[in-house]
Amino acid sequence: MDRMNIAIRPEIGASARIVQYNRLRYANITITRPVLILVEGGTKILRRGDEEWVVPAGGCVALAQGEVFDVINAADGAGLYEARWIAFEPDTVAAFATHPGKGVPFERAFIVQGPHLGFHRAFADCTQAIVEPGSIPDEIARHRLGELLLWLDLAGGRFAAPRPASFSARVRDLFTANPHAAWTSAHLCASLGVSEATLRRKLAAEKWSFQTLLIDVRMSIAMQLLQSTDLSMLRVAEAIGYQSQSRFAARFRARFGFAPSAIRGHIRPDPEISASSSPSKQTGYPQP
Repeated sequence: MDRMNIAIRPEIGASARIVQYNRLRYANITITRPVLILVEGGTKILRRGDEEWVVPAGGCVALAQGEVFDVINAADGAGLYEARWIAFEPDTVAAFATHPGKGVPFERAFIVQGPHLGFHRAFADCTQAIVEPGSIPDEIARHRLGELLLWLDLAGGRFAAPRPASFSARVRDLFTANPHAAWTSAHLCASLGVSEATLRRKLAAEKWSFQTLLIDVRMSIAMQLLQSTDLSMLRVAEAIGYQSQSRFAARFRARFGFAPSAIRGHIRPDPEISASSSPSKQTGYPQP
């Protein structure tokens, strides 16, 4: 079974394949880029308040930037959940939003009912454009992503124009770009051009602190690496700045309510288990 790395093509988009064992629930996931998720095996369930979206194998869902969901990836009878996703740069979505079309901008999620064969082909072409940047020029890659957005529009939905980034989103992007760095508040303030007092005040206004946001970003990236790569647990820990595998595992369990090994099927947790003490937000470029 091919396990590809998370591919990010700057100023174009990102893509990866998710493989997960068991039925796992990730609480309070913030969608940080407009994203299309094509479910290939198992079922994806999204919940927000009283709303629920169920996406079976063969289905596709579009998720709006900035929305928060509880996400359940449920394995099929063979004990496997599989999906592929494509995340769009906000500028790409903003440019497409200026053109008239049939689709209606959605606030949270839009399920593509019975994706057309052409939709699947466009999805595959976009994936190739992101994963193989050396063989496909930027202009062609952007054209392919635009074609996929057009298929979504013809299916009845379109991403709304992106909202301005919040202060915590700017911090999140900095952490995400270099999660293994020895971050300090002084280093972050220098990058943002603000004082430490301003940093604390602005993060607190969005219900974050420096430390909780940094941990949140790192655990999100760890989740993505466990889902979409074959990196060992130690290498995953090192990639997000942890030299101790046990300390990483403890942090991960505190956030999600199950051990990192559960994603790969090494531990059988209770259905839909998640941490009651998880933060109010979750971040990361790619999506679960």
